[in-house]
Amino acid sequence: MAQILANLVIARNGATSIRGSSRPLSTPEDRKRFHALRKGASAIAIGGSTFRTEPYENLKIPLFVATRDSSTEIGGSSSDVRFYNLSPLELLQVARKEIEGAILIEGGVNFLRDLIAAQVIDQIFISRVDLDGDDYLLDEEALRLNYRLVSSETIGDTNFEIWQPSLRS
Repeated sequence: MAQILANLVIARNGATSIRGSSRPLSTPEDRKRFHALRKGASAIAIGGSTFRTEPYENLKIPLFVATRDSSTEIGGSSSDVRFYNLSPLELLQVARKEIEGAILIEGGVNFLRDLIAAQVIDQIFISRVDLDGDDYLLDEEALRLNYRLVSSETIGDTNFEIWQPSLRS
């Protein structure tokens, strides 16, 4: 079965975006980690909002998008984009049937909310940066209730954390 990973950058105030995008929060160290995680992924899973605000052109692996917006268009993307009118949990069930290897979730906190509660993510990679964001706050209480911190390392201005489900060994 495919391993489920998630990657998220979080500002010191708990926000995960500035003006609707996570890119302004990303440090050079975070970008390096992000690219390493993406390089090891066999597919990516996101929500429609992330698809519309973040760059997904020229992706070389399948992109699974959970969206209720039937007007979402692929645009200039040359990647294998698959749109589904499903919840994030249902989307991952579809992706797991089709993909071998790691599925990397790059969706935002709204996409992650139910996945964290259901503990279906095998590892959550969090980059904490010393900036303030302005929207989309991570529910730290839900994270701590369902996941445990297994690794923390500071490189430059970024603290890297790895979280795993609490009920797993």
